[in-house]
Amino acid sequence: MHSISKQDPDSKEAAALRSIEYPIFDWLRFVLASVVALGHVGLIFHSDVAGNLAVQVFFSLSGWLIGGILLSSRIDQMPRFFFNRATRIWIPYFFAVAALYLVSAAREPITPKWLEFLYYDVTFTHNWFTLWPGAAVALAQMPLKGTGHGFWSISVEEQFYLVAPLIIVVSRFGRNPISWALISIALWCAQLVDFASISLGVFAATLQHSYGNIHLRPWFIAALVGSALSSLLMLTASFYNFGAPFFAISIVLLCARPGLRGSTGVFAGAISYPMYLNHWMGAFAVNAIAKRLDWLTQPFVGLASFALAVMIASTAYLVIDRTVMIRRNDFYSPLVGRTLAILAYSLVLSGILGGILLISN
Repeated sequence: MHSISKQDPDSKEAAALRSIEYPIFDWLRFVLASVVALGHVGLIFHSDVAGNLAVQVFFSLSGWLIGGILLSSRIDQMPRFFFNRATRIWIPYFFAVAALYLVSAAREPITPKWLEFLYYDVTFTHNWFTLWPGAAVALAQMPLKGTGHGFWSISVEEQFYLVAPLIIVVSRFGRNPISWALISIALWCAQLVDFASISLGVFAATLQHSYGNIHLRPWFIAALVGSALSSLLMLTASFYNFGAPFFAISIVLLCARPGLRGSTGVFAGAISYPMYLNHWMGAFAVNAIAKRLDWLTQPFVGLASFALAVMIASTAYLVIDRTVMIRRNDFYSPLVGRTLAILAYSLVLSGILGGILLISN
C-alpha cells in the first residue's frame, strides 16, 4: 500500500496512516478478554498460561496503538494525551477497584495487608509489589483471595503511558525503530516479558511510521506466521518468557488489517475493557447461587459466569465508559491535562517509593 522508502512523518501520507481503522482489533480485544474470563471460571485448560498470553497480546496492541499516537504527537499535545488516557482508563478502573474492595470489606476483615494492596492498586504499582515475598501467600491475603490480581496489567499499562511519552515525544530518541529494537532486546533478555511485549508493539509502530504498512506485504505476513508458530512452540517448551512477546506482536500485526469497523464489532471491542476489569462479578454471583443448588456444576457454572460477565461488562460500558467518552470533551483544558499528568506521575512514584519502604520493613 505504501512505499517502503522512508517517508516524512509530517506528510499527508503519514497523516493518512494515523487515521487507518483496524476492524479485526475490535474482535481481537473481545476474544482476549474472553480468554481471561473463561480461564478464571475454569473453562480453559492451562488457564494461567492462556490468560497471561492474552494479556501479552493486549500489551503489544497497546504498544502499537499508543506508540502510533505518540509518534504523531508534539509536546504541546501531551496535556490532551494524558487527559484522554486518564479519562479512558482511570474512571472504569477506579470503579472496578472500588467495587472489589467494597465487596471485600463487607465480607472480610480490613487488615494492614488489605490496605497495602489497596495502596498498590490506587498507585498503579500492583505489578511490582503485591506478590512479594511469595505468590501463594500473597494471593491468599489479597481481597477476595486474589480476585483482583488481574489489576497488575493495568499498572503495567499505566507505567507505559508515563514512560513512552518521555522516550518518544520529549527526547525524540524513541522515534527511531532502532531505538525500540534495542529497548525490546534489552527487556527481552532481562525477561521482563510484559514490557517486552509492549515495546515490540511500539517498535512495530515506529516501522509503520517510517516505512508505511510493510506488515501487509506477503513476505512480512509469512514471517509473522512463522514467528507466531515458532514462538508458540517455545511456550510449550517452557520458554514462555522468551516466546510470549513474539507471539503477541505477531498476532497483533496479523490482525492489523485496514478496513471499516462494524457497529457490532465496535461494541464487542468496547466492552472488552470493562469485562476484563469486572468479569469476577459474574463468577462471584453465580458461585454464590451454585453453593445453594447442588445440581449446578461445571461447565454450566462457568458458562453462566461468563454470560453474566458479558452482561455486566455491557452495562458497565453503557453506563460508565460510553458516558465518559461522550462527555469528556466538555471538561478538557490544557490545565486539566497537565494536572492529570502530574497526578499520574506522582501516583506511580509514590507507589514505588512506598512499596520499597513497605517490603523493606
